[in-house]
Amino acid sequence: MNVSIKFQSSLYLYLLIIIGIALVLPPVYALEAVLLFLFLTVFSGTIFYSLLLLALGRKYPFNHTEIPNNPFFEPLVYVLIPAHNEERVIERTAKTVLSQKYSNYRLFLINDSSTDRTLEIIEHIRREHQRRVVVINVPPDRGRSKPRALNYTLGIIEEHFKRPDYVFILDADYLLEPNALRKLVGILENAPNYVIGIQGNVRPRNWNRNFITRFITLERLVGFNVAIEGDMKLNENGKYGGTVALLRFSHISHLGMFREDSVTEDTDLWARALIAGYRFWYYHGVIGWEEAVETMKDYVRQRSRWAQGHLQAMVEYYWDVLRSCSSVTEAFVEHFYIISYLVPVFWLLSVLLNLYLMAVGTVPIQLIRPRLFLGVSILSFLIFWLSVAYSNWVEQKRHSLGVQWWFVFLYPIYFGVFVIAGVVYTTRGLLRLVLGKIHWEKTRRFT
Repeated sequence: MNVSIKFQSSLYLYLLIIIGIALVLPPVYALEAVLLFLFLTVFSGTIFYSLLLLALGRKYPFNHTEIPNNPFFEPLVYVLIPAHNEERVIERTAKTVLSQKYSNYRLFLINDSSTDRTLEIIEHIRREHQRRVVVINVPPDRGRSKPRALNYTLGIIEEHFKRPDYVFILDADYLLEPNALRKLVGILENAPNYVIGIQGNVRPRNWNRNFITRFITLERLVGFNVAIEGDMKLNENGKYGGTVALLRFSHISHLGMFREDSVTEDTDLWARALIAGYRFWYYHGVIGWEEAVETMKDYVRQRSRWAQGHLQAMVEYYWDVLRSCSSVTEAFVEHFYIISYLVPVFWLLSVLLNLYLMAVGTVPIQLIRPRLFLGVSILSFLIFWLSVAYSNWVEQKRHSLGVQWWFVFLYPIYFGVFVIAGVVYTTRGLLRLVLGKIHWEKTRRFT
């Protein structure tokens, strides 16, 4: 069934149930049911981050060994960089790939219907590195989105090139360190066959540009240093972020490549891989330096697409993902992950409704305790704030990076601004999903 139709059917059924309950029960009971649902969701966030913080003391299920520095022992890797109007960044990204301390790889620069100088630039790179670089020019009817461009390229590879052991997916604005491939290949070569790929770390290189880039950096730090790394160490279940990721070619072929009608092909592939019995691993020691958006407008636009794709995966795979988990703990963590874009909306609603009830004080409620529920909302924020502080501390310890501590200490002051932004972009993503507007919205570049 089409995702939009499935989502609309679920939404309408939910609304009919709510209306039916409201007609039978007094409105105060409906209010209590809503508040109880919000309380349970917010409280689960407290448990979620507490579990992951506790798991961070564990070790990775692998050794961080690099592949031997000998071409004879190096598996074949194809690096795929899809690019649509990336004239500002593509050359720098390609240079960091071509500077890898790894011999057995080829770089596929994929021009996806660019209207700027992207094709001219990547053709120039190919002429300078003819034995190493391949240019793929995707026809307009086969591309116009990242998953379609990747699938077209993978099809060309299957027909005309030697099948690689691994493909390394990299977005066009990312810069790599020289040992990135060697480290990731070394880990995946010694991984069990059920590991489909390994996700590297992601950091904004323009982190100190302004207020927004600093906040995005903290998002990235807590997302990778706590959420993904904690899940990896707790459940051996990392995530696939769509870039800085090494994947087994045979496994993604078995899954049917990337889903072309998804606006977040990474979340979709992660869910399908989990359902098929595979796992993604994660390693913090390989960093890809991205360009973070620098304006609130671009932040909301980018997150709207991410929210839409994440909710699209939730509608399609929620129950299948939970059934594929190996324990109750893993199912709980993945449940929270797959609904994560809804959590800021629920948290804000819980705070506002409980504050309202405390201010009015005349609603004849039976089960709900507004002060207790508001206290749990505050506690969940404090646990999250602790996660932010920890992620910044461990980043400075590992890589001598991280934002200024005064920015971390002032986090509660501007947290509300981004919660409201989260409500906006999640609502925007929901509306697009309901209306069936599956559109790849390109992120604007700033450098």
